[in-house]
Amino acid sequence: MTYLEAAYKILVQAGEPLHYREITERALAQSLIAPTGLTPDATMGSRLYTDTKQEDSRFVRAGRGVFGLAERQPGGIDAQVQAINRATRAELHERLLAMPPDRFEALIGELLIQMGFDERTVQVTKRSGDGGIDVLGVYRAAGLTEVNAAVQVKRWKGNVRAPVVTQLRGSLQVHQQGIIITTSDFSRGARKEAGASNKTHIGLIDGEHLLDLLIKHGVGVVEKTLKVLTLDDEWWGELLSDDEGESAPEPTLVETPAPAEGPAPGKGKAPAQPGKKPAAFTLLGETYPVSTWREMLVTACAALARHHPDDFSAIATTIKGRKRRYIAPTPDGMIKPGPIPGADLWAETNQSAKSVVRLIERLLAAFGHGPEDFAVQVGS
Repeated sequence: MTYLEAAYKILVQAGEPLHYREITERALAQSLIAPTGLTPDATMGSRLYTDTKQEDSRFVRAGRGVFGLAERQPGGIDAQVQAINRATRAELHERLLAMPPDRFEALIGELLIQMGFDERTVQVTKRSGDGGIDVLGVYRAAGLTEVNAAVQVKRWKGNVRAPVVTQLRGSLQVHQQGIIITTSDFSRGARKEAGASNKTHIGLIDGEHLLDLLIKHGVGVVEKTLKVLTLDDEWWGELLSDDEGESAPEPTLVETPAPAEGPAPGKGKAPAQPGKKPAAFTLLGETYPVSTWREMLVTACAALARHHPDDFSAIATTIKGRKRRYIAPTPDGMIKPGPIPGADLWAETNQSAKSVVRLIERLLAAFGHGPEDFAVQVGS
């Protein structure tokens, strides 16, 4: 598995967020990953952190070095689409299990071609029982790397075990890369044997990964695009904000008010009263007095620019909404742009209190800071 695939499986099993070191230890214990370097935990942490910056990431930061699953519960048309997709995956899996063995091998050959294998080299071998190699093919990556693959397919319901891996390895010729593709899964022993040191590595593709590949490369699956109209909640939410950026009719979530000497970071969250204005906020250990949400956003951006002078512009401009830019080199297209001191950038300040808080939290996460580094004190 890739590091992210292994992390997802471990977090599903755990049912709770884990530190990336714990994720790595469990992945190694189950032989889900086969590290080539000396610091697999550092690699895992880097992959997870980088992935959480993507809008469609399956992971979220749950603390310093701690990651959880970003399982969202969509409603309306989104829920219906996901239900259809889940049903299609289930039916696709059932059809794979019902296929005649020779047709299943031919389907794998077609998948290899769609994945980039040289069509002239892909061939389904004469069936000689489960001990034989079923499909051969050569993959050439940009003319630089050539992989001569020998694939064994297992249209099974039960897990593939270690002897199958050993048997395929013994059937390989010089310079051949062995791959086992199954409609089921692999036992822990099979995964360990496939990645054993000082032995030829065997690639493993389980049933879920096989479904992903068939869907991604459009083998037996057609993706339909339907035009669905929905209201842009983000646009309407900002349009109905007042001049200072607060959304008066809706309460927002900000940090719990702190004692008079100033807000303290990491105090958790509590609902603020509708129409409340900020009195101050703490960012990376420093307290800034402010009187509007607009002022808080611009001040927070300027503070982050001071803390990260080398990469603030490059990273901050990647934080976007679905249809609008929050931070950009020019104010073009913004409703109420505000200049960010010391950064040569502009921030969209026509936002509700909730949007401002969320944007600052997203910026902090993008620069590797946690929620404990930000707190808000609202006025009385």
